Amino acid sequence: MDRSFPTRSPRGRSRTVSLIGTLTAVLIVAVVAMALAGRTPARSPIGDRTRRPARVDATLTASTSRSVGPASEGVLAAADVLATSTHLIVASAGDTGTGGYWLAASNGGIFAFGAPFEGSAGGLTLDKPVVGMTPTASDLGYWLVASDGGIFAFGDASFYGSMGGQHLNQPIVGMAATPDGGGYWLVASDGGIFAFGDATFHGSMGGQALNSPMVGMRAISGGYQLVAADGGLFSYGTPFAGAAVGLLQRRAVSIDSSGTGYRIVSADGSVYAFGGASYLGSVTVPPLVGEVVTIDPGHDGGNGSDPSFIDAPIDGGGFTESCDTAGTTTASGYTEHAFNFDVALRLAALLQAGGATVVLTRYTDTGVGPCVNVRAAIGNDDGSNAAISIHGDGGPVSGRGFAVDVPLPVVSSISDNLAIVAPSDQLGDDVRDQFLAVTGLGVSDYSGSDGIDPRDDLGGLNLSTVPKVLIECGNMKNPADAALMETPAWRQLAAQGLAQGITAFLVQREVP
Repeated sequence: MDRSFPTRSPRGRSRTVSLIGTLTAVLIVAVVAMALAGRTPARSPIGDRTRRPARVDATLTASTSRSVGPASEGVLAAADVLATSTHLIVASAGDTGTGGYWLAASNGGIFAFGAPFEGSAGGLTLDKPVVGMTPTASDLGYWLVASDGGIFAFGDASFYGSMGGQHLNQPIVGMAATPDGGGYWLVASDGGIFAFGDATFHGSMGGQALNSPMVGMRAISGGYQLVAADGGLFSYGTPFAGAAVGLLQRRAVSIDSSGTGYRIVSADGSVYAFGGASYLGSVTVPPLVGEVVTIDPGHDGGNGSDPSFIDAPIDGGGFTESCDTAGTTTASGYTEHAFNFDVALRLAALLQAGGATVVLTRYTDTGVGPCVNVRAAIGNDDGSNAAISIHGDGGPVSGRGFAVDVPLPVVSSISDNLAIVAPSDQLGDDVRDQFLAVTGLGVSDYSGSDGIDPRDDLGGLNLSTVPKVLIECGNMKNPADAALMETPAWRQLAAQGLAQGITAFLVQREVP
């Protein structure tokens, strides 16, 4: 196998993204032409993938027109209408006949920009998400490929083979068709190439050390180009005209062309055009689409009525603690569990508005438990990108302010949180900064330092395998703090501060 290194773009530093005050930001918008008729796809012989396709999951939203630069320089121009997807954009393909292009979402939905709609896999039950697409030579059809290598064929696309059902060292991330449409290549995240039909192997990055994983490819006469998640480009037999390194808000997912030059597409639907390639529009994806957040409202409304359950000992990661407690109250009787649950629901609504998938450790305020070890397991099992436990403190009457508890390293027979200590520290800083800015409540004057309190005696943090923090939103025993925490308007501010902190943390980690 040819392992020679291709021409590639220089690497650049990632751009830090700040998302303060709002949970959505429109980067680039344009007039979108979307045909919403469906067509039944051809079926790969490996796996039953034939069901009635649904219309693309998208909405049209008006936006203010503004120009930010010429497309030929790899910077996008904006127009008056944008499409919004509730799924990450994962692939693109160019239509040489019209000069337009298609964008594909992870659910198989298709957005058409100046190109004919030939069908989609939106609405199908997929074994694995769609990750790539490529057009036929006639531009009257296209193929979609899933991460397991399964193929979906639309229009005049023919099936030449797939990797569906085969063992893969790394998942498939993209595909490209040969110029005559008689075959196609699949590319895996490690840069390995699989050739079908009349596709010829020209080289790969399989076995090479990559700064960033491969995410897509496009065919050219005599070769192909591979694009990495950070927007870097690997060219096999074609001139280099630019890369998107340093431009991306989210990872690159695809490269395509429909004439001169090429376009690099990002997961947030942004389209970067190089070398004279056309720019006809883009898709906006809310900033938290693809992110999973676990929210743990501390305690529960029925805990106090079942001491035998709540007082039962559990292993909190190298030490023994109670399953849970009933929590504290203000002097007027406002309970911590009610406060925690109210703020959690408000926070969930804000994060969902930003596109996140939200998991709660409890969905009512009338039950008992779950224990703190189970709460940690919920976030772990759902593969959360961030988790937060919401509490109100029962501190000294004279003490005021909030504190964010972050995990210290703990390794025991049932725990190992070493990998999440550093990202949890960052999550804690982001939550602290935004909670302080939005709520106006100062950091605790009796707990931790500068609003951060590192802990190794909390099972919920010790047992977590995902970035996690616990916040004491205020001191419920202090009259001034209690007055705020009993007020719905302030609880909404508390939720907003938490949402902005979590969003800032997640968006920074999305930048390639």
